[in-house]
Amino acid sequence: MTVIHQGHQISIVKICKFNVICTVRILRLTGIFLNCSCGLWVLLHSISVRIEDEEAHMAFTSICDFIHNFFICEECRQHFYQMCSSVSNPFNKTQDFALWLWSAHNKVNERLLKEETSMGTGDPKYPKIIWPPKQLCPACYLPLKPKNNESNQTNWNKDEVFKFLTTYYGSTLVSLITSDDTLTNKTVQHTRSEEMMAPNAVVVPVGAAVAIALASCAFGALACFWRSQQKSRKYRHLHSLKNI
Repeated sequence: MTVIHQGHQISIVKICKFNVICTVRILRLTGIFLNCSCGLWVLLHSISVRIEDEEAHMAFTSICDFIHNFFICEECRQHFYQMCSSVSNPFNKTQDFALWLWSAHNKVNERLLKEETSMGTGDPKYPKIIWPPKQLCPACYLPLKPKNNESNQTNWNKDEVFKFLTTYYGSTLVSLITSDDTLTNKTVQHTRSEEMMAPNAVVVPVGAAVAIALASCAFGALACFWRSQQKSRKYRHLHSLKNI
């Protein structure tokens, strides 16, 4: 699937005949390449803050199954599957699931940051960071406890983190995507550092905006997979009742 925007051809998510999502790269309007897994992450976060409490665990299992069966990167699938397998108790609240996904994403970024640093493969203009940065959500950060002062651990205010995620991946993205001024030339010329340093503002990086706007086409595939899972569970349940 290719999308043309302002004269630039952007290859995004392909639903192949072999039922895999191809991790092709996105050509940003600035000429910088980013992996489309960034857009997939934004899509998953967007789903996590829009579900009801009673849908939390079904969303978790559906997303885990979706990544495990459809994402083409074998190493990525295995890492994600390991994180899913570490969950021992069902999610009963939207907040719990959204925070688990947020924590999992930060763990992935930490691991990739170490790998990119050791191998020298990271992009200095777009480094892996812990999300959200303090500039975007000061209330998300609590003072470090005395025993953690010399460590790199962050003392999170998780209630504030959830509020931030709900706004950032909810109303902020909706207004961004529907706004006529989202992808103006002035916005495209902004660097990520400028966006991150904007005081008292929640700013969506252009790369993420492009990725989520385009990667939303993958939602159809996820929705179909989710629906098929529901139908399958319903069928098995009815079949088991007949055998009683």
